[in-house]
Amino acid sequence: MLKIYEENNLEHISLENDFIKVVFLPQIGGKMIKFINKKTGTNFLLPPQNNGKGYKKAYHGAPFQNYDVSGFDECFPTVEACTIQSKLGSNISFPDHGQLWSKPWHYKITDDETLIRTAKGINWDYSFSKKVHLEENRFVIDYLVENNEEEPLPYIWAAHPLLNIEEGDEIYLTDEIQKMILYWTSDPAIGKKGDVIEWPLMDSVNDYSKIPSKNFGKAIKCFSQKLKEPVWATLHKTKYRESFLISFDSNLISFLGLWICYGGWPENSSNKHFTIALEPINACCDSLAMAIDNNASGILQPHQKNEWRMEFIIVNES
Repeated sequence: MLKIYEENNLEHISLENDFIKVVFLPQIGGKMIKFINKKTGTNFLLPPQNNGKGYKKAYHGAPFQNYDVSGFDECFPTVEACTIQSKLGSNISFPDHGQLWSKPWHYKITDDETLIRTAKGINWDYSFSKKVHLEENRFVIDYLVENNEEEPLPYIWAAHPLLNIEEGDEIYLTDEIQKMILYWTSDPAIGKKGDVIEWPLMDSVNDYSKIPSKNFGKAIKCFSQKLKEPVWATLHKTKYRESFLISFDSNLISFLGLWICYGGWPENSSNKHFTIALEPINACCDSLAMAIDNNASGILQPHQKNEWRMEFIIVNES
C-alpha cells in the first residue's frame, strides 16, 4: 500500500506491506525517516537530533551537522566536502555529505506501487535514481546513476542510514570482515587515519560490536578492506529479538563503512549522538579528492550508466 500525505508542511510518502512500513520526505533529499518492523513497532532509523526534533529544508552546501542528522540519506558524489579537478581542468567543489541530501527529489509511482525517485546533479550534469519496492520482509533499492557530461565523472557513493540503538544491542558483520581501516576517531589512543585495527576489539580492550551506554563517550569512522564475498551487516536489537540486515553485492560495491557513535560526537556540542551507521560504499574513504589521488573512486565515462542493488531486511527471531 502506498500513500502520499502532508504533515508538518512537508510531503510524506509511505509504502507498506504486512511486514514493513517505510516513510520518505521527497522535499528533503528523499530522506527515509521510518523503517518500521510492523511486528514489533520498532523504527530502526534514528529520529532527528536537533533541538526542535524536526525536519527543515537545507540549501546546497549546507553543513550536514546543522540539520536533523537522522534517518537514511544518500551521499553522492562525495561524503566529505572536497574540491576536485576534472579531466578537462575545471575545479569543482562538492559539499559536506554530497549534493543529494539537501535538495528536493522528483518521484513517480508505477502501477505495481514501485516508487521511483530521481535527483539531478549541481555543477555537474548527472542523474541519480532509486527504484524502491517491498518484497515481504525485504526493502529493495535499485540504483541507477548516469553521467550526462562529455568527460568522466569520478564519484563516491555511500548509503547513510543512521540507526536507532539501545544499550545491549549488537552489531554483526560478515565473516570476511576481521580488520578495519581507521578514518577518524574521537579517541586518539585508538589510532590515526589509515591504521588497520581489529574488529570488534578496536581499541584492543572493548568489544565495539556490543553497544554500551551513551556515556561510553567515543566515536569511530572506519572502513572494511576490499570485500570479495556477498556482504551482509546487521544491527540486532535484543529487546524484541529483531534484526535490521543490509545486503549488497561486493562485486559492484566493494566496501562497508562503519560509523560508531557511542556518545563521542559532535565533539564541540553537549548534545552527543548515540547511533551507528552501516554504510555500503564504493571506496574506503569519505573524500572524493582522496579517493581520486589513490585511484580508488568510481568512474562514470561520458554518457555511461551504472547500476547496483541494496536490500534492507527485517528478521524476527520469535
